[in-house]
Amino acid sequence: MGCRKNLTRLTLSERQAFVNAVLQLKANGGYDRYATMHQGGLNHGHFGPAFFPWHRELLRRFELELQAIDSSVNIPYWDWTVANLNAAGTESLIWRDDFMGGPGSGANFAVATGPFTGPAWNLRRNRFDIFQFPGGGGTIAGFVDEFDYTLMRGLESPHGASHSWVGGTVGDIAFAPRDPVFWLIHCNVDRLWAEWTVAKSGQAGWVQYAPASGGPSGHNLNDTMWPWNGGTSPFGILPWTTVPESVRPADLLDHRVLNTLYDTIDPPCRAIKPKDRLPKEFIKERLPKELIKDRLPKEFKERLPKELIKDKERVKERLPKELVKDRAPKELGKDRDPKELKDVREGPKRFAREEIGPFIPEELRPDLTQAALGFEPDLAELQEELMLRAEELRGGGPF
Repeated sequence: MGCRKNLTRLTLSERQAFVNAVLQLKANGGYDRYATMHQGGLNHGHFGPAFFPWHRELLRRFELELQAIDSSVNIPYWDWTVANLNAAGTESLIWRDDFMGGPGSGANFAVATGPFTGPAWNLRRNRFDIFQFPGGGGTIAGFVDEFDYTLMRGLESPHGASHSWVGGTVGDIAFAPRDPVFWLIHCNVDRLWAEWTVAKSGQAGWVQYAPASGGPSGHNLNDTMWPWNGGTSPFGILPWTTVPESVRPADLLDHRVLNTLYDTIDPPCRAIKPKDRLPKEFIKERLPKELIKDRLPKEFKERLPKELIKDKERVKERLPKELVKDRAPKELGKDRDPKELKDVREGPKRFAREEIGPFIPEELRPDLTQAALGFEPDLAELQEELMLRAEELRGGGPF
């Protein structure tokens, strides 16, 4: 099964593999057939109940052709309701020059950056701000909250807004697939349909698909859909339908049956939670022992179970003998006033009472330099891992 992921989760190699497969499909003549199919399916795959299943089959077949070129490739999706920026907010991850390229430029709005430029593609897009995005999350949420398929499929309208925001080639319904952004838009549409199906399945009032009958030809639950059925409208039997197939909405209601999974709903593809980023063994091997055993930074003490921080015997073993009660050096007792000696012996207690805080002599402090550790620690990540580990020990956690 292939994992379709948010484009923001793609690795560099995954981005490159997707782009390279699309370019090769374009070079061998396979890519343009999908633009022709979409053009012919304007009324068959749009403005009606079959909008979701028709595009699901189109996506599936396109993805299979990409996988024939590179088996590792899956179509990523673009969640256009949020910004798709890097962690620092300095870069758009979708409009990178090694991915979808940038917006249009010049008098003719031509796409002049990225891998899909030149006369072979002849793409145009609006001159949009790459740090902005179409939005519409609230509207989409309203549609996917519906129980009836007839109401949910109103999602076709805000999907159209993403096409229009990018504009140019993908903003023209007849030619939209000529711009590879089309596949990222419709992969997101398919994800939303899959999420709706999984979330609403079995609930009272849920209508998975409608109509079962009585609707326009090709839109009823068990109608076969063009062009895969080899029908003669509008272009007749084209090379990809020389052997007619029965492809019905009823066959496409469960995305998992089609060997496609999404990272938001399917466990094998789910995004890794922060607490699972590093195995416990990694923490133990890479952290200085002083930070693992009894020497956790002060701010973590409040997050640890009490039994791990009140073991006095272990504390005594870690402290210099001179600081442990009743173990002051003998020479400190000679010719000293008893009261003065008492102050020396109770020094650590007094410090604690006065909230001066514990201290570790210079010679006993762990060497946390890069040279001593043998690697450059990511302190922020280590801090997060320690806090999550403490939550687990306490029997809970943020997830």
